[in-house]
Amino acid sequence: MIRDLRIRAAQPADAAAIGAVLERCGLPVDDLARLVGEFHVAVLESQIVGCACAELFGDSAIVRSVAVLREWRDQGIASHLVNAVMMRARANGSRRAVLLTSTCPSYFARYGFTLIHASKLPPEILESKEFQRMRNTSALCMCCELA
Repeated sequence: MIRDLRIRAAQPADAAAIGAVLERCGLPVDDLARLVGEFHVAVLESQIVGCACAELFGDSAIVRSVAVLREWRDQGIASHLVNAVMMRARANGSRRAVLLTSTCPSYFARYGFTLIHASKLPPEILESKEFQRMRNTSALCMCCELA
């Protein structure tokens, strides 16, 4: 891990910096204002270099918007962010985490995520903005038990 890297819960004032990271990584920012409080950020020398979110739906959490600026990748930052949002989801009562990915299924398998057919998920997950956005894409659905 990078020396002096801090992982912390996002604050409302972080919204613009999180948006910049998401945009640079090609991820959507349209519902960032609503979700900023669900994000964790990676801070290095007062700059946000990465972020991740766990959006809660009943006893499930959608892990989404995992992003690290290209110049800081492959140094364990995303791992710390994913661990942080999953720990927070677990602490808030989530029993499972789900996600959609079209590029990194093997990365998320490290955390216990396995492929699952989306039809096996609760209706509130399937009706979420994240799942609706990815409905007609090649994204894979993955699930991990948190309990």
